[in-house]
Amino acid sequence: MAKISEMTQLSPTMSEGVLVKWLKKKGDSVAPGEILAEVETDKAVMEMEAFDSGVILEILAQEGAKLPVGAPVAIIGKAGEDITSLLSEAKSRSTTSAAPTQNLPEPAPTTSPSPKPAPSPSPKKTENVVSSTISEPEEEAPAPKESSVSRGLSPGALEGRIKASPLAKRLAEESGIDLSKIRGSGPDGRIIKRDIENGISAFSSSGTSPFAGEIILEEKLPISGMRKTIASRLVHSKTHQPHFYLDMEIDADALVNLRENFNSDLKESGEEIKLSINDFIIRASALALLKVPEVNSSWREDHILKHGRVDIGVAVSIEGGLITPYVRNADKRSVLEIGRTVKELASRARERKLKPEEFSDGTFTVSNLGMFGVNRFAAVINEPEAAILAVGNVVSKPVIKNGNIVPGKTLSVCLSCDHRVVDGAVGAGWLEVFRNFLEHPLRLLA
Repeated sequence: MAKISEMTQLSPTMSEGVLVKWLKKKGDSVAPGEILAEVETDKAVMEMEAFDSGVILEILAQEGAKLPVGAPVAIIGKAGEDITSLLSEAKSRSTTSAAPTQNLPEPAPTTSPSPKPAPSPSPKKTENVVSSTISEPEEEAPAPKESSVSRGLSPGALEGRIKASPLAKRLAEESGIDLSKIRGSGPDGRIIKRDIENGISAFSSSGTSPFAGEIILEEKLPISGMRKTIASRLVHSKTHQPHFYLDMEIDADALVNLRENFNSDLKESGEEIKLSINDFIIRASALALLKVPEVNSSWREDHILKHGRVDIGVAVSIEGGLITPYVRNADKRSVLEIGRTVKELASRARERKLKPEEFSDGTFTVSNLGMFGVNRFAAVINEPEAAILAVGNVVSKPVIKNGNIVPGKTLSVCLSCDHRVVDGAVGAGWLEVFRNFLEHPLRLLA
């Protein structure tokens, strides 16, 4: 018996997905577990499997369609099977779920077809909102219906109308000045004669009109599934997890020297990999979590869960947002193993080919913006973890050693903590252990 195949929920946070590519076509035989298509979720491009065996009798969703979880995507059954009723059901379900990019085939009519009702005209969508010069003076000149605060807008314009005296309106019309771009100096922001004259004077002295021909362009950008998920999770984290922040500056001379020597040895031995400062930071974080396990915990409303594993997330910037794949059992991995794992995870993250288990259920996260020249910042905790480490750039500057001012390298970090789980002294203790590992980096190679 033929069945409708649906858009599968491929990750815990997925509510919709984009059907990127069909890997099967109409008429192909499939079995449970075979890959039907590639789907872009809020996190990655993932493979959607078949759950039924048979032949693909109809493709219900086109490539590029954005579909909610549970939306019909195909019909699978026996070759030659009548699927008229399933086509009608799929069409009805797609209309209910309002999937605009679906294009379902019409079921074959069993009686004489009735004429289709003429489609009702739909209003044209306006992608850009443009404020243009007012061509006719009115009693109250209307402001653009959708507007953000632009330079020079009068307070009246922001309230939905422009307040101006009759004389100011007439002068503006004669001079070709857009009242929405004048800031009024009269009572309650009302535009008066003096404001128009000042505008005309500015034009005369500069030779370039600040009004005529000026277009304020706004663009409505679509919000991707990934951006929605990021927004939802970060807002929830900031409103539910009481954050506090601990900064520390670390002497990075020994760490930088060790990394350079380590990479030199790797190159001589024929290794293609080049370790980053972040690889050492992940290793140091993992060992510090073993020493101060309170930081490697999560709030669970009726208890605090102290994790028995150390899975460290690495924030990776990708097109349209960021994702955090995890280095599992980071405390049991060498710096070299961590380096290889991070590079492989980051590569697949940018290709959107991570599996759900690779970017979920971690215990701690490291976010490093040092490669962008950022010296110091504070990160938002990746809920339900209890802390996140923000790492800045290695900075060369004068430092005091043994009472002397000498050239040195420092690294600034900031630990964001969930105060429900981690108290100030505990967070400070973790940072102290972390700093000792980085300032004596040979311990990281043990």
